[in-house]
Amino acid sequence: MALIGNILAIAKGGAGIVRDGDRTVFVPGVVAGETVEYSVSGRLRSAWQGKLLRVLQASPQRSEPPCPHYGDCGGCNLQHMSYGEQLRSKAGILAENLRRIAGFEPASPTATLPSPDARYRCKAEFQVRGGACGFFARDSRRIVAISGCLLLPQAVESHFLSQRRQAAGCAQGRILTVSNGRDLASCLEVPGGGGQWLSREHEVRFQVGPYAFLVAPGNFVQANRFQLRSMLGLLEGVLDRERPETAADLFCGGGFLTLPLAARCQRVLAVESDPGNVAALRANLALNRAGHVGVVQADAFRAGLPGTGFFVVDPPRGGLSPRLIAALAASGARTVVYFSCDSATFARDLRLFLGHGFKLDELKLLDNFPHSDHFEIFSVLKRAAR
Repeated sequence: MALIGNILAIAKGGAGIVRDGDRTVFVPGVVAGETVEYSVSGRLRSAWQGKLLRVLQASPQRSEPPCPHYGDCGGCNLQHMSYGEQLRSKAGILAENLRRIAGFEPASPTATLPSPDARYRCKAEFQVRGGACGFFARDSRRIVAISGCLLLPQAVESHFLSQRRQAAGCAQGRILTVSNGRDLASCLEVPGGGGQWLSREHEVRFQVGPYAFLVAPGNFVQANRFQLRSMLGLLEGVLDRERPETAADLFCGGGFLTLPLAARCQRVLAVESDPGNVAALRANLALNRAGHVGVVQADAFRAGLPGTGFFVVDPPRGGLSPRLIAALAASGARTVVYFSCDSATFARDLRLFLGHGFKLDELKLLDNFPHSDHFEIFSVLKRAAR
């Protein structure tokens, strides 16, 4: 049955919110403020899922998607909006999750750091299956055999197009690439641990301010090459204000955030569980002559915490845990710099930090993922004076 409704806002996941009596329906492909005709396609857990039938009154912020695969490929979900509207939608998603989950009302609108909206991705993972090579379709394991991707540096796009015929010959696998916008490293991985290198180089050097990083295709690196300096600058600003003598970096990956800590602290502890990232971390510390950093290969969720007042945490999308947040509070931490890539888990964790006597001292939204509803959050949590 066709229904007519107004799009009240954009929710996490990129769909628009429509009120239908007592029901809240999530309709993808819309812009806040539009009037649309839609149908209810079913229920997923507690949410009603809608399907856009027609836009009856379009927003002036509606744009023609620049990618021919948009709507089929699962990588982007906001290309039908102007970039300015994407930023407004993301700020709304963050504010709503802070209110609804954390019970927190920001005193002022959150500052947003935008990004160039094309050719920004440092890493890409192409799927290979059954002769097809590309990205997964939305909500599916079907492969969309893309002819290009506007999010990738030109070097990566050209490399993929030159290699996909060879890669499609394997029954199942994935092509991993990393690029600084100029150089790239690439490999084909297949189940069982096999595969081959597709590039001469096996790692790429990133120079971000005074710091050099070597990143292999399998290592973690922040997604947006244009935002790397901004992220380090935000952390450096906190360090320059507080001047801690010691610090700890949890979930440190290859050391992207560890190096500015090492440049400003007398002693740093870096904790990372993945062996490949630990190897990259050690190499990056040596490359930058940071010899006063202790490296611990351990799960930060279970590792013992050092006695320091300054922590940096950059966890996976699932966020922290009640146990780890309680441990941070018990450790005597005075400042926690928290980078998050998921506003819902960040809001959940913020509520716990507030309950342990912390206050939110600084909050910024970094648009590390243009054309999708994802974004990065920079926050500074400080222990309230007793």
